[in-house]
Amino acid sequence: MKQNTALPVRQDPGDAELIQYIKSYMFIKGFAVGKSLKQTMVALSLARQLHDGQHRKDGTPYIAHPLKVCSTLISYGIDDDVTLAAALLHDVLEDCGDRLPLGGRELVLQYHLDQEILDLLSLLTKESGLDDHELAVYFGRIQANPKAALIKLSDRLHNSSTLYTFTFQRMRKYLRETARFLLPMASYCKRYYPDYANAFGILKSGIDSMNRSMSVMLDKIEAMAVCQGKN
Repeated sequence: MKQNTALPVRQDPGDAELIQYIKSYMFIKGFAVGKSLKQTMVALSLARQLHDGQHRKDGTPYIAHPLKVCSTLISYGIDDDVTLAAALLHDVLEDCGDRLPLGGRELVLQYHLDQEILDLLSLLTKESGLDDHELAVYFGRIQANPKAALIKLSDRLHNSSTLYTFTFQRMRKYLRETARFLLPMASYCKRYYPDYANAFGILKSGIDSMNRSMSVMLDKIEAMAVCQGKN
């Protein structure tokens, strides 16, 4: 008899860190139930299971991040089942490999998610250490898929709000990457994907504002460090 290696899909969160993400969780759950988004409902419970025990650098439960990415898209008018499900699972191939021994294929084979969701996750997963040419190829592929672009830009918007956890060097690199690749992507998508033009426009505005404010702050901090070094 073949052993079932599938993770149990929990229906309700219930751990000690619940308070840090319960509002987003219940908002998405209510929206998915109301819209009969079956893929999103499965992905919601599965994302929490796969990210269980993981934390971001600021100490918050990792699940709070994909919840934010997904709820942001909902608030910007996105109600596509595949897009929202992929938003919830967008980091699992990169961060949950030990829990996905089939490389993510179990999402389709065992949890019966659409193949398109797995394709989006593969498209969004980025290898570390890419040079500018490789980054251009990576972001170009995402730009060619409006669903992937929505998820990537929502992801970038939330990550840009937590840059204070980065070193100054990594922060500068992240800001440069955003200016060089993400903002042009948002402009392109707003122009060429009219069905999502409003969402892309709002995402671009938010990312640009965050990028500018963080750049100004970083310049001031580095200038202060130089002055202190001279004294």
